Amino acid sequence: MKSTTKLSVRSYELDSFGHVNNATYLQYFEVARCDWLAQAGLPFLEIQCAGIQIVIADATVKFLTPAFFSDELSVMCWCDATTGASMSFSYVIECESRGVRIATGTTKGVCIDTITGKPRRWPAAFRDIFVPGTV
Repeated sequence: MKSTTKLSVRSYELDSFGHVNNATYLQYFEVARCDWLAQAGLPFLEIQCAGIQIVIADATVKFLTPAFFSDELSVMCWCDATTGASMSFSYVIECESRGVRIATGTTKGVCIDTITGKPRRWPAAFRDIFVPGTV
């Protein structure tokens, strides 16, 4: 399943050069990932109530062209790999009004037990959600 999240660039996300600060793209990825989880039937609050956290262990961003104030962005997100205790997401950010791809990227999230602070396997009820190409 792929999800698409619509975002509008806000003035406080800009750097001194007038385009979106590089670190902001990771926040865009997080918003898209939370939307993907909710659409897949696993809202963030349900994850917390299960006693687990998703901790991002690795992230990449490939910057293709800058985004600017008031650009309307589409952030596509999908789960493309999973293991017993982790899952990987891919992202594509586009500005449809300018017809350009802004950035691409990936994140790898690890399932962490909130009590022990250690990695753990995904609960059985969650595993099927993270199988690429399902939902």
